[in-house]
Amino acid sequence: MMGEIKTIMVIDDEPKVLTEVRKLLEADQYDVITAATSRQALEFFADSGEKKVDLILIDTPMPGTEKTALFSMKPKSKMQTTTSLENFLQKPFTVEQLRDFIKNKKRN
Repeated sequence: MMGEIKTIMVIDDEPKVLTEVRKLLEADQYDVITAATSRQALEFFADSGEKKVDLILIDTPMPGTEKTALFSMKPKSKMQTTTSLENFLQKPFTVEQLRDFIKNKKRN
C-alpha cells in the first residue's frame, strides 16, 4: 500500500507528551522514534536517513495563535509541505483525535 505509515517520529520538548504519544502509537503497532529537540531529530536523520520515517509529528505553535499543536509532515514526500490547518492537531488532544489524525495522513 503506497501511503502506509509504519514508523512515526515525534518531536516534542515535553517528556510526558513523548511518553504518552509513544505508548499510544506503539499500542497501535507503529514503530516510534522520539526526540526532545529538533537537534536530536536532525542527528537521527544524519545517522539513519529520512527513509526510516514515514511521518513526523512536530510540536509547534499554531499559525496565528498562541496554542501549540502537532504539525505533521511526510519526509519522503516530493510535494511541498503546506501549513494548512489539516496538518495541525491542536493540543491537548484525545486518543481518538490522534488516531484519526494519523489515519487521515495515511490517505494523503
